[in-house]
Amino acid sequence: MLNFAVLKQDYIISRRTLLVCGVLQILSLILAAVIRNLRLIQIADVFFDTLPVVVIPMIMQIVLVYEVVRRQDMDTTMQLILSTGISPSQVITTKIIFLLLNNLLLFTCSMLFGCVAHVYDLTGVWHQDTYIILNLGGMCLQVFTGGWCFLAACVKKPPKSHFYEAAAGILLVLYLVYLAYYLVPGLFFLKYFTVFSLFSQEMFAKGSLGAFVTSLIFAVLGAVCFLAGKYLFCSRGGAL
Repeated sequence: MLNFAVLKQDYIISRRTLLVCGVLQILSLILAAVIRNLRLIQIADVFFDTLPVVVIPMIMQIVLVYEVVRRQDMDTTMQLILSTGISPSQVITTKIIFLLLNNLLLFTCSMLFGCVAHVYDLTGVWHQDTYIILNLGGMCLQVFTGGWCFLAACVKKPPKSHFYEAAAGILLVLYLVYLAYYLVPGLFFLKYFTVFSLFSQEMFAKGSLGAFVTSLIFAVLGAVCFLAGKYLFCSRGGAL
């Protein structure tokens, strides 16, 4: 079901986004390595459950969905692709593979670079195995964020629909809620109002069964969103 012409086109369209996010990811890990050497323990947590694991990958997923699904439908590129005879199922499946593949590549590079630079050795809590588990969990989290935005982008044809913008906005708001509860102890009750509270740093640091279950939940939810988005896309013959 993979169409290499569509896949190549998506990489050409999104090359700047992929380059920028890749550079930012590496820079965040280099900064983490510097912090490790300077032993600035107080700000170490920023580099485990925020920048390279959640924030940069999430922004990449949001922008990629916009570029290869939402914007292509807004400027009729999608209609041109479908007019070549490629089936809607093949087109949208290729785009799903594109999103998942880049999520995998980003986290694989992060894990390799992080292990070489020992960015996980900051507080004495993290070790190479738990660092890898954290990144695998982050990858599953981004399967969910990508699937959520993908589903919203496939609901209806713009400009009649603003589901994609709403979905992306909801993700950002939920993450801000998570930061508020994480940084301000008095707001602990907010953890019940954001999905990001499931991505617990302590749980992944321990490498517990909860970390595996949480990762599985995110992956399954993401898969459901992708499949639902594909169904909506194909049910309209690709005409969102």
